[in-house]
Amino acid sequence: MHSAKQKRKKKIIKIVSISVSILAVLAALSLLIANFFIPVKYLSAYFVPVRKNPAGEMRVTFVDVGFGDCTIVEFPDGKTALIDAGDGSASTARTIFAALNSKGIDKIDYLVATSVRGDTCGGFEEIFRYKNVGAVFSPYCPVTYISEGFRSFSRSVVEKGFKPVYLGYGTNIASTGDYRFFTLSPTGIDSEGSEITEMLDNPSRQNIDNASAVLWLEYGGVGFLLSGNVNESVQRKLCVAADVGAEVDGEIIDISGCSVLKVPNRGADSAAFKGFYDTFNPETAIMSVGENALGCPSVNALTYAQGCVGDRLFRTDFDGTVTVTVKDGKYTVSKEK
Repeated sequence: MHSAKQKRKKKIIKIVSISVSILAVLAALSLLIANFFIPVKYLSAYFVPVRKNPAGEMRVTFVDVGFGDCTIVEFPDGKTALIDAGDGSASTARTIFAALNSKGIDKIDYLVATSVRGDTCGGFEEIFRYKNVGAVFSPYCPVTYISEGFRSFSRSVVEKGFKPVYLGYGTNIASTGDYRFFTLSPTGIDSEGSEITEMLDNPSRQNIDNASAVLWLEYGGVGFLLSGNVNESVQRKLCVAADVGAEVDGEIIDISGCSVLKVPNRGADSAAFKGFYDTFNPETAIMSVGENALGCPSVNALTYAQGCVGDRLFRTDFDGTVTVTVKDGKYTVSKEK
């Protein structure tokens, strides 16, 4: 009897051991399969709750990527845009993949790189690798070594066989009868005083920032001014455009009614121009900023922004990822923290 119990015990131990081994093999196979499509370092970004954007609504998400930029747009017709992709670090890429996956986004219809700065375009290499991309919009800069991030972005564009559309004043990225999405700056390379020409002639930090793309996004009467990294000189040009309207495909569009402003250049003091806020008079301001040694955001930038929008100033370093949802001509703001 004692011997029978021992045999049963050994049999159970053997079954458990075999089961554990099988599970270990399955887990290893799963990781190998996953790593073929998704690196193990990003796996956590694929196990997130999914909430797709309802039809008829537009959702604009300012992702907390530290000191960098990344904005996801979900249009009311189901199309999507990814504007910038952070600095390319693994932690930033994981954050962006988690944000995209939480929205059920596998295809990016419009991929938009607004600047050659590495903290905006450095992460696109991974996006190209693991997401489907429709059209690519890029800064014009034949000098790909202007930053390591832009070099990796440019290399990915070539390897994937894309012919990018270069961003300049009036570039129509995506516009339908319901929404508009186009570029307000920089001026074209053939224009006098072009920001692009100045950047290529002298790739200083200021000239690189001024050559970044400024975007206008509008749906249901709610306008978003995504002001890139531009400093005061370009902001003055934008103020003129607000007075006379922006020309896109031969049509003059009123851009004076700005509901949501993405604060220029992460709140850098060089981008703090009170006249810019006075002209566009936004209701809400979003500041994409993180730990840095550049003094961002500056006291002036915070003063001008908060003096205009009051307590409707949101910062990704304090509030985490910030999402603006537009529905029925109104918008709501939610924050992660």
